[in-house]
Amino acid sequence: MPVLSIIACKMLEDEIVHLLSSDRGVRELLLVDARESMSLSGKLKAQNRPHILLAPEIIKGHIKETKSRQRGIFSLWRDSSPKAADLVVVVSMLRLGLHSNLEHLKAAVYDDIKSLSEFSDGILIFYGKCGNSLADLEHDLAGLSCPLYFLIDERGERIDDCIAVALGGNENYDRALTEHQDVALFMTPMWASNWNSMGQEDALSGKTLDLRGMLKGTAMKKVARIDTGLSFEKDFYEKVDGFAREFGLETIDLSGTVAVAEDSYEKAKRSLLAVQNRIVPSSRKICGSDSIGCVQPMLAFCRRTWNRLLG
Repeated sequence: MPVLSIIACKMLEDEIVHLLSSDRGVRELLLVDARESMSLSGKLKAQNRPHILLAPEIIKGHIKETKSRQRGIFSLWRDSSPKAADLVVVVSMLRLGLHSNLEHLKAAVYDDIKSLSEFSDGILIFYGKCGNSLADLEHDLAGLSCPLYFLIDERGERIDDCIAVALGGNENYDRALTEHQDVALFMTPMWASNWNSMGQEDALSGKTLDLRGMLKGTAMKKVARIDTGLSFEKDFYEKVDGFAREFGLETIDLSGTVAVAEDSYEKAKRSLLAVQNRIVPSSRKICGSDSIGCVQPMLAFCRRTWNRLLG
């Protein structure tokens, strides 16, 4: 009974819902019981996806007990190699406010990895490199007891951020930035639903985000609405229109995709099962294009767009 844990940014919550609500082959889905999981749980319920909310300190014992029962059952058969339907998925959602300080984000992700590795056979990091704060995960955690898997685009490169995920990869993001140099911000459904709360969390840290002042004197007059085909968040178009009106921007529409999320999830499952069945050795890959750090929560999510805005 292999265990795949997923450490996810809330900005990619809809992609998680899409993957897990459609993957009926997973034996058991566990969510770390925390405030950050409540929205995910509600969306999974709406999709009739069974799952269990468990406190972090209980999950390890629950999995140990389940594995023990399964070993007893499988001892009756000769072939007990893990199958996809034996997979247990554990999801740990981390809060958006961590992006107000990339060192805090890095520490939280690293701590979560170490905690989940105690019972996981592999961990999928559902984050981009986030201003390069998570670029050295494999090197820094070289002694980890289980392999790490990452969001990878079709070129085999680790994804830069959540906007690159929505657009289908780093190259597509670069192309969008080149073709739409008047776009100040790219928005996904989760972006549209959470940009205001991110600003509030930033204000609590003593920082302010003067978007109107930052845009003043620039040629950036538009906000891009990225339609990934996911509709778990309500009123996406209306929310982006409201944002555009508030900051005096025009709205344009771009086509998005869930291909990066789907492909990375499937590759992580295949790799984990292959390792469990001793078909191939575990492999960890980091490919990279360098990232530049960000100082504000909103900037951290769309690093390249905002780096251009800030000069």
